[in-house]
Amino acid sequence: MVERILMIGGSANDFDHETESDLASYQMVSALRQNEAEIFMVDDNPYAFTIERTDITPIFCALTLDNLLAIIEQNQITAVVTTAGGLVSMNLGRQLQKTLGTAAPKILGLSRDALEAAQDTTILRNHLNRLGEKTVAARLANNVSEAFEVVREINFPVVVRPIAPNGGLLRFNVNDAERLEEAVEKGLERSQIHQVNIDQSIRGHHEITIVALRDRVGNTLIVGGIEDMDPVGIHTADSIAFTPIQSLSDPIIQKLRQTTIKILHEFQIMGMAQVRFAVNPETDEYVVTRLTPYFDRQSSLIMVATGYPLVPVVTNLILGKTFEQIHLPAKFSSNSALLEPVMDHVVTRFPVFNFGEFEANWIVTDHRLNTVQKSVGATIGVGRSVEEAIEKALRAAHFNSRDFSPTIMNSLTEDDLIERIIHPRNNRILVLMEALRRGYTVDELAEMTKIAPFYFYKLKRIMELEDSVAKNPWDETILREAKYYGLSDGLLARLWNEPYEKVRRFRWDHNILPTYKAFDPSAGEFDEENSHYYSTFESENETKQLDIESALVVGTGAFRLGDGAAASYTMASVASELRRLGIPTIVVNNNPHGLLFIPQSADKHYYEPLELSDVMNILEIEHPKYIFIPGNRIKLIRKLREMNIPVYVIAKEKYLPSTLYEAHEKIVIDYFWDGQKTYPLAMEKQDNDEMVIDQRAMTPSLYAALPRPKLAVTRAGLYQLMVDHWPIEGEVTADDLRPMPFTHMAFLAKITGVNWLRMMVRYMTGRQSEADTHLVEHWVDYQWSTEAGRLVYTHPDFMTHLNVHEHQIDNGRLAMGAHIEPLEQEVDSAENYTS
Repeated sequence: MVERILMIGGSANDFDHETESDLASYQMVSALRQNEAEIFMVDDNPYAFTIERTDITPIFCALTLDNLLAIIEQNQITAVVTTAGGLVSMNLGRQLQKTLGTAAPKILGLSRDALEAAQDTTILRNHLNRLGEKTVAARLANNVSEAFEVVREINFPVVVRPIAPNGGLLRFNVNDAERLEEAVEKGLERSQIHQVNIDQSIRGHHEITIVALRDRVGNTLIVGGIEDMDPVGIHTADSIAFTPIQSLSDPIIQKLRQTTIKILHEFQIMGMAQVRFAVNPETDEYVVTRLTPYFDRQSSLIMVATGYPLVPVVTNLILGKTFEQIHLPAKFSSNSALLEPVMDHVVTRFPVFNFGEFEANWIVTDHRLNTVQKSVGATIGVGRSVEEAIEKALRAAHFNSRDFSPTIMNSLTEDDLIERIIHPRNNRILVLMEALRRGYTVDELAEMTKIAPFYFYKLKRIMELEDSVAKNPWDETILREAKYYGLSDGLLARLWNEPYEKVRRFRWDHNILPTYKAFDPSAGEFDEENSHYYSTFESENETKQLDIESALVVGTGAFRLGDGAAASYTMASVASELRRLGIPTIVVNNNPHGLLFIPQSADKHYYEPLELSDVMNILEIEHPKYIFIPGNRIKLIRKLREMNIPVYVIAKEKYLPSTLYEAHEKIVIDYFWDGQKTYPLAMEKQDNDEMVIDQRAMTPSLYAALPRPKLAVTRAGLYQLMVDHWPIEGEVTADDLRPMPFTHMAFLAKITGVNWLRMMVRYMTGRQSEADTHLVEHWVDYQWSTEAGRLVYTHPDFMTHLNVHEHQIDNGRLAMGAHIEPLEQEVDSAENYTS
């Protein structure tokens, strides 16, 4: 019997939920299709990439229990996948099982207890007690009064967490009674069942995650481990993280591995699960703090870092196959599924914060890091050493941030420095390096921060290397060492107070050139054709030019506010279309959760910072025919053009002029420019809360009356005209048009059923078909896949995360996510729609 599988999407992006669900979902669909399953996918995220696949049945609707029940009945669903949709999907899977009982479709790979334990720490704790594992002292509370009774029993400090939370996970660190009442009230409000868990605080412990697999007959495999540099007490998303684990001794690592395996057996996991530990650095005793049997940022990092085909293997495991029965793509060795990955490199994940963007709009934020997430994204650095990985991740994450300016560090008073050491902020790594520079010892800093001494020795090595470079300009030996440990040409130019081009030429003249290494799961033990690379400065190079007709697609970097998910969707669409056209495709990005790292999106992947020196290194190997760059890489675009390197810019306008303080809607007209003529596509209404597109409003007479200004550019593109009312007063010229924002590109594709980004790529490369030309020229006669739809910006809890009031937020600029919904009501007339 052919399985009819429903995949539940991840819904709107939010804190704790970037595009990692989409990254896993796309690969999972490919693996399910290879097993001849029929796939239905439900989501309401307008920026979702997977749901646009042509080999699945897409369903756009709100992710509610009632909607899922109707979908299951109407489509005779036999199985449900919750592991790729994050916590939203897990919550819905739990509700399905409770509602339907034995009549529910099977939840692939997860037992009922595993579903429950992922969201209810009481159930997890009961199982751990049965295994004889130590747990944190904790109790449940249904109201504030019960919470105070719990604290009288286990004492302050405590951590308050909502059970079965709406949206992402929240943890409130509480030190006193006044803060307890506020935290419990917020937790109860965020809980679907109006219940909170109160844990005894273990601040200062080291946080470790182990990612493991298990098949239906009990075979297990450890895929990798992640160590947070920052201790428990700082949200793991806000901590700098490393894989493989760096500072723990091998005996304790082996204990964590064995405990992980026991837990996977206890919950009868079929597929993947992550087990999170808190390790006491003084005694090496540990407690289990969390079970996560679904894809999130941790599994995404491990997938990228190891090169292990995690999603295809997990997909086969949840279908009931054993490791021996899994057949992987030919580029992997025959025993890859059973092979525990071995890393001969280090990967650092560095959090990205958007405090500066808020404050540029006169919105004050709370920079102090604690148990509540404040970062909105992350980058990675990959190197042969911890130092190299840190340097690459740091410049990828905050190359232009004022908070990361050395001048700011130098100007800190001693009292300010101590305050920032004890109460960490987003730029803590430079604060710690400044403390080392001022003479603080490793032991002093380790005691003050609870960070392992190992990392201070690494930071000290970086600091000493930078000092050595600064004192010895043009020293070839020191330059070689600096490049080996990850210092960029831009940093060297700043340390020497010399032009970037001069530093780069000196390096070339002395044959100090980058080499590229592949992400081999076996660390070279078996022959594999891995297409994922990172740079370092060693002797052996493992890559070569892909093709003289190739295209390079540069990513947008870390997830950011406003258009982070839409930007990832945009560049993934560009790369995917180039490859579909038969153009050998190369991508470079540094976001471990980014959609460009879907293996099927390109023939070759580079994991590098997106600064000029890093991109130039790739260009000097690949010499691509086409270079596609998103419009947010402004400095990179300008520098490449100054060097007479032609680039195809996916033009971007991050936000519409603010409607936050305006009482009326704006009218937006969408256009496709084919290089010669302007074609109207749709008319939108938008304000600070939503956008609406309705094909029924686009009558033949309105379509004919729309202005069609001629542009001076010869390359195809997507543009918009924004007006206050219709009809338009005065003449419309090309200067009145603006690039279409990434968010609008994604929304337009979902409603019309035509991915205009892909159309644009075909026109840009001169590969449009007769069918494309006919569609563009007769667009007014084309029936959209959805006649009308609304994009509604979501409202993340900015108050809890950043101490920002919601009424201050301009959604066009700062929204994190959105929902999309079809509209059924008829439009009375085009005049009413455009009034």
